[in-house]
Amino acid sequence: MPPYLPTTEELDAMNNEWVEPNTTAYEGMTYALYDQPVRGEDKQGSYWYSLPEGYETDTAKRYPVLVWLHGGMSRGSQAATAVKMYREAMAKGTMPPTILVAPQGLPVGWYINSIDHKFPVEDVLIKDLLPHLDATFRTNGKRGIEGFSMGGYGAAHLGIRYNSLFRGVSSIAPAVLPSLANEPKERVWDTFRGDQSYYDKEHPLFLLREKSEELRTATIRVRLLSGGDDTRLTEAIAKMSAVMNELGVVHYRKDIAGAGHEYDQILEGLADDAFTFWNDAFAN
Repeated sequence: MPPYLPTTEELDAMNNEWVEPNTTAYEGMTYALYDQPVRGEDKQGSYWYSLPEGYETDTAKRYPVLVWLHGGMSRGSQAATAVKMYREAMAKGTMPPTILVAPQGLPVGWYINSIDHKFPVEDVLIKDLLPHLDATFRTNGKRGIEGFSMGGYGAAHLGIRYNSLFRGVSSIAPAVLPSLANEPKERVWDTFRGDQSYYDKEHPLFLLREKSEELRTATIRVRLLSGGDDTRLTEAIAKMSAVMNELGVVHYRKDIAGAGHEYDQILEGLADDAFTFWNDAFAN
């Protein structure tokens, strides 16, 4: 039986879900809206944020920001697991106090501008969200970006292309398959329109080669993580790491034994190293 393909109406709904309809509160997370002038007048998007302990009382202190990108067919609220883990790490002192932000990036948007520019997710995040965060919160100019699955692709894509904007890039189980045909059509059609050449041009592997000289000298820490049992992606992720080694791009790479395509399993497999990564990234 062929895989389920959403109807045109369902795809249209997903591809226009700039504002997450679910506003139910999650522990430690607050729902907010921001303007998206890239998309036009009166356009808005949503995000969740979590402030570190002491933010409200020590009003002179400024903090780094970690932007967390959700996976495909999901929403910003998928970050609830990550926020819980990171807040616990901050309480233990294994991670620096950090503002956590989880934007709604379209369930099938891939964190890039679609080939027809109808869905400018990349421009919205870089040109609208990041300035909004700096204007809204007491940030200190140090940013990290992390994502899972499609979000892992997005973190790699944005972190590599805009490496001067980030101190840390954490790509968790990134969906970096080399062939567009290997992704379900419903997840890629409205972004790439079946165009392998556009897929290649936006792929992190292409950007690595394009930005390799910048990355070799950039003040940025990069990690590439996957689950050892995630057989669909492990080969593609290993290739990405091999290309980084070939280009002399320093990074941390680990395959977590016994972990599948599950964010929490992968981070738990690193123990405290999952969080001290950000100590190093934000120390620069």
